[in-house]
Amino acid sequence: MNRSAAHTSETTATAVAVVSVLLTSTTFSAVLADWRWFPSATLTAVAVAGTGAAARMTRARSWALPAQLVVLVVMLTALFGQNALLGALPGPATIDRLWSLLGTAIGVVRTGVPPVPADSAMRCLVALGLGLVTFFVDRIVVAHRAPAVAGLVLLCMLAVPASLADLLLPWWTFLGSAVGFAALLLLGRPGHVRRTAYTSAAAPALLPVTVVSTAAVIALLAGTAFTGVGTQGRLPGTDQESPGPGTGEIGLRPFTSLRGQLSRDDVVELFRVEGLPRDAYLRAMTLRRFDPNQGWKLDGLSRGVAMDGQLPMPPGVERSGAGTARVRIDPVGYRDAWLPMFGVPAEVSGTGAGWRYDPASGTAFTRETPDTDSYTELAAFPDPSEQELRRASGEDSVSPAYSSTAGISPRVRELARRITSEQHNRFDKAVALNRYFTDPSNGFTYDLRTAPASSENALTDFLFRGKRGYCEQFASAMAVLLRSVGIPSRVAVGFTPGEREGNQRVITTEDAHAWVEAFFPGQGWITFDPTPLSDDRASTPSYLESEDHRQTGGNDSATSGAEPETSPSEGAETTRPDESGNPPSVSRDDRTPVGPWLLPPTAVLLLVAGATAPALIRNTRRRNRLSRVAAGAPEATRLAWRELLDEFTDRGTGPIPSESPRGTSERLIRQYGLDEDSARAVRRLTAEIERALYAPQGGGGVSTAELTTAVEGIRRSRPLTRKERIFPRSVISGRGGR
Repeated sequence: MNRSAAHTSETTATAVAVVSVLLTSTTFSAVLADWRWFPSATLTAVAVAGTGAAARMTRARSWALPAQLVVLVVMLTALFGQNALLGALPGPATIDRLWSLLGTAIGVVRTGVPPVPADSAMRCLVALGLGLVTFFVDRIVVAHRAPAVAGLVLLCMLAVPASLADLLLPWWTFLGSAVGFAALLLLGRPGHVRRTAYTSAAAPALLPVTVVSTAAVIALLAGTAFTGVGTQGRLPGTDQESPGPGTGEIGLRPFTSLRGQLSRDDVVELFRVEGLPRDAYLRAMTLRRFDPNQGWKLDGLSRGVAMDGQLPMPPGVERSGAGTARVRIDPVGYRDAWLPMFGVPAEVSGTGAGWRYDPASGTAFTRETPDTDSYTELAAFPDPSEQELRRASGEDSVSPAYSSTAGISPRVRELARRITSEQHNRFDKAVALNRYFTDPSNGFTYDLRTAPASSENALTDFLFRGKRGYCEQFASAMAVLLRSVGIPSRVAVGFTPGEREGNQRVITTEDAHAWVEAFFPGQGWITFDPTPLSDDRASTPSYLESEDHRQTGGNDSATSGAEPETSPSEGAETTRPDESGNPPSVSRDDRTPVGPWLLPPTAVLLLVAGATAPALIRNTRRRNRLSRVAAGAPEATRLAWRELLDEFTDRGTGPIPSESPRGTSERLIRQYGLDEDSARAVRRLTAEIERALYAPQGGGGVSTAELTTAVEGIRRSRPLTRKERIFPRSVISGRGGR
């Protein structure tokens, strides 16, 4: 191939590589609210790939790699930097600006609820990511001529939105990714499929297209089939073989599951309930431990008691027949290892074997596959008055873990103290904190899309900047504030009462919810719901229906505790630290202590994955063949012959389809100038493969020693280069193993 043709081939490969990256990048549309990210990402990817192509067409070919990285930095500077030198060269101010944007974007990835706004920070992060992916794919496809291996990098990129999105990615993004990968496969050299009377000239082209298309269809069908509610995940701190639940992080991530149910496009009916005397929340689990970096966790779940009779009452609650009712719950569309219940369960029947109940957390669970069709609960519905709750006093009879304030920042504790400064009992403090979130004058808004986070602390972002989120943010924040003023609290996850339909209640995925439970001595766990729902789904207990609390008492205390520097309008957008009048925002180092440092390791992992996969495949294939030859497997002769041919293929000399085994071996012996012992071993293997092909009943087979002698002679005569070891031709070309 002359130089002009080579340049044309490389330019074509570069174009296919960048198109494949952009087609795969369409999956990000599932986690970003709009397409403002695509133009900047496209410009960055095209600039990186174009720089590599231009360098390879000149004598500066060896400078392609550093030139592409420099162009990536220049593009980010031009698109997102400020005060750049000559408009495109990064200076100290520009680097600080890019660092800040990337830190903000990492915060959004960690705490935001997809789809998140495609603001400058997210556009910068996506442009950087696609620029790096384009760089790696271009190096693998063009520089190393291994287009199939580039699929590993594209798969890693596709996995990012797939792991963040709550729903199945759009079908057309899978199709675009499949088309891009098929185009990469077609870049391989023609003739990889041996032609016979039953194969046409189009076979090499049709094979990768057929494989990728079939895989895409299977992936789409599988993704569509497995969309049920519930995860049947592991129980906290256990594995599948352990005898029972322990203490640790919850296996099913409750807020992730909750968010996914709330944001479903289709509404799924989960429960039908009969006998519910009044509106009440259906609790699935409660979360006890607050981790400032990972949120709320179910911690301390005991082995519990079997649900085969009367159940023990939770700590601090006395058994009473007043206010009880038998409720029948039919989980028509719900299947999970957590059994939702109303109020305080006194007795549950119809659950089947394997279910257990932990009274301290109010959680029912199973270690086995859930098989409950319907169950009946004798539930108590505590309804204390305001006066009874105000008089509640004494020592808390629950675990001190419910009062832990570890990890709560001083700023949050100060806010809680200001909100409750005029209140002198536990109940009025809880009401004041509840009203702080529900009073419209304080600027909190219910929204499935949280405001973009500006620091690593999602709680601080929600309380002081964003003020926008759904029930997870509201319940988490109020529970933390309750603990800050000495009130034991926990976060409950479950469902609102649903809609009435005849004599039944119908609960759907739209009713997934989180709320707060605060402990009152002598009264037990009392429900508070700080989420300002606007669709009448909330259940308001009688002790919160007082007009005084809704209009004056709670409002005054909440307003007095509100920080003057945060206003409703400020939470709507991501503003610069000094524009809102807040104290100076966290510094660059405080805001993103981990985020930006994740990018280089991620890039290295992508590069290592793409670079080492072919060599790993080749070594695995070699070890497998040698072991089977040594074991005298029936196909040992053919395996030895294939390994011998792969050694020659790795050195750029493959077999000719029309050539006999003897002709192939003699040609290769002469070409590589093998010594006498190696040549004798090759001829011995050739004789055995001919005997296996034409006289299967004869012959004595091959030995590992003969194969080793032949291979060692080839390696002495023609050692592999570093590139040939990393990207063996027998794997890249697809000839190996045929």
